[in-house]
Amino acid sequence: MMGSRYRARVALLTVVALLAALGLPGMGMAADVSVQAAVFAPDAYEPDDDFDDAYVYRPAVDGNTFHSYRTFDGVNGVADDEYDVIAVDVAVAGTPIWVEVMYVDGRLDTYVRIYDAAGTELVEYDDNDYWYATYSEGAYFIAPTAGRYYVEVDNRDMMCAYELFITVGNARRVFGVDRFETAAEVSRLQWDNTGNAYYGYGYGPGDIVVANGLNPADALAGGSLAAQLGGVLLLTHPDHLPAATYDEIVRVTESLYWEDHEVHVHVLGGTAAVSDDVFEDLQGIRHVTHVHRIAGANRYATAAAIGDVMADEIGVSTSAYLVNGTAWADALAVAPVAAWANAPVLMTMKDSVPAETAAWLSDNGVTDVYIIGGDSVVGAPVAAALDPLYTVHRISGDNRYATAKEVALHGVNDHGMNGQLATLASGESFADALSAAPIGWWTGAPLLLTPKDTLHAQVAAYFDESGAIGTDADDGTGCYVLGGPGAVSDTVYAAFRDHWKELLP
Repeated sequence: MMGSRYRARVALLTVVALLAALGLPGMGMAADVSVQAAVFAPDAYEPDDDFDDAYVYRPAVDGNTFHSYRTFDGVNGVADDEYDVIAVDVAVAGTPIWVEVMYVDGRLDTYVRIYDAAGTELVEYDDNDYWYATYSEGAYFIAPTAGRYYVEVDNRDMMCAYELFITVGNARRVFGVDRFETAAEVSRLQWDNTGNAYYGYGYGPGDIVVANGLNPADALAGGSLAAQLGGVLLLTHPDHLPAATYDEIVRVTESLYWEDHEVHVHVLGGTAAVSDDVFEDLQGIRHVTHVHRIAGANRYATAAAIGDVMADEIGVSTSAYLVNGTAWADALAVAPVAAWANAPVLMTMKDSVPAETAAWLSDNGVTDVYIIGGDSVVGAPVAAALDPLYTVHRISGDNRYATAKEVALHGVNDHGMNGQLATLASGESFADALSAAPIGWWTGAPLLLTPKDTLHAQVAAYFDESGAIGTDADDGTGCYVLGGPGAVSDTVYAAFRDHWKELLP
């Protein structure tokens, strides 16, 4: 079963030939047979197999991200077109050209090549960036001069449907119509190839974390768990499972199902956070083999229970991060860093340490406690209570934006995160940033926060201190902005996307 958005993408590009009843050698062959019987129609940009026929992408006309649905068309596994070629005109030397190929249907294993205006190949990308373990592709190229460049996508003569993103700049939005679809889109960014027949079967995340999308308390502690399990974080209503979440669980786990792999869904919080009805709906998804509830009597106990699962399933370091259990902004910022630090995110009250938190710290060999936020968020009495037992560090700034910047720098300087990248999300609404930990685990990007209508100065300050944004083309990826214009305005997105211009001489 495919989600409505996923079905729409495929419907735009493919016509599937219905087969007569076949004696299949095993259920694991079903998806492969349907791919071989597919007829992929030419896309709207054909013919575009060479430089003369290339679609000309002009950022001033088409916008700074060119998004297209495309096919390598053909019948029965044989593609009729060899390449898709797009011309990109850039006005200034130093302009980033960021290319992303994302799987939709068929057999996909792409190369991306960049050529200059004379047709000379400048660079080839294969299995680059955090898609290194998939057959999709990312290419981040910095134009050495102004002028025309050609982007060539090569799918090795196989048929497929795919999405192509070309961004002139260092950031792209990832979003859906609501928080549930945004989380699903982030999941797809991590695991777009789960239906790719070129893999065979058994590919996908064996762990999925599901949390209440209307109240952030449990998801704040669960982001690090989802990341370290190599899984995804999806959101639900308390009393019903959104279609976007259901569809994404089905999509991302189907390949595992065909090889009888286990799929564990971890539900965060008690029945007031995620009802038994939602739990039972998750149990009813045929690809899911186990559904577990991770919960305590309150948010502090639930965070400790999440830490227990992390310790049991993965193992933890001797560090732990401590956030105010009712102040979501600081917990959002630290979740990606905690994943890279192999550490839990635990919760405290402002002026006292809950018994559940104190017990977890004592029982799990913690030596270093990192308090996130200033005294107005986590008070001096908390630090004083912990100081005789642990080495206590405080990471804070004058406000949530400055604190997020300091946490990001800690991730870069102390845990090896990528100082030339950052994920950007709203500092005024928690919903979209809940998925930042799993995507940050893949890209190495820490999380920065901004108001909706003005790019906060702390974003530029981070890059001033951590490393010039997007200057390492070998990374193969840029930055992601989580959420639509209702969360992060187009003005703020444009300012972030174009921050590379501040580096020009």
